[in-house]
Amino acid sequence: MRAFRALPYAVCVLALSGVAACSSGTPADGSGTPTPAVSAGTVKRLEVTVTGTTVTPAPAQVDLPVGSTLELVVTADHDDELHAHGFDVEAPLKAGVPATLRLTAEEPGVYEVETHEPALTLLSVAVR
Repeated sequence: MRAFRALPYAVCVLALSGVAACSSGTPADGSGTPTPAVSAGTVKRLEVTVTGTTVTPAPAQVDLPVGSTLELVVTADHDDELHAHGFDVEAPLKAGVPATLRLTAEEPGVYEVETHEPALTLLSVAVR
């Protein structure tokens, strides 16, 4: 009889353990690499290098709260054009010369930052 009374408590403990395990800090993409995030109203600086078709650091998602700004500094080994969807911002890239885009988060959504030649995705910006 006592075993039956303890059963609801055991079920609760197991359920709560499962919820805690599901709320780990690992990103939903399963990469094991946390996404860079900033607080609302702050400025986050991120530097990216493009060498041929290689983007360093590898393309990732940056979380950006509404009202905050991402200052993206891109240096490429070739002339190109840099643009950010959803922000209506673009800048020319000159080989070896850093170009800076300031992206201010206004509308929630996920937006890509890309080059044209070659067409490369540098990162995604998740405005929340």
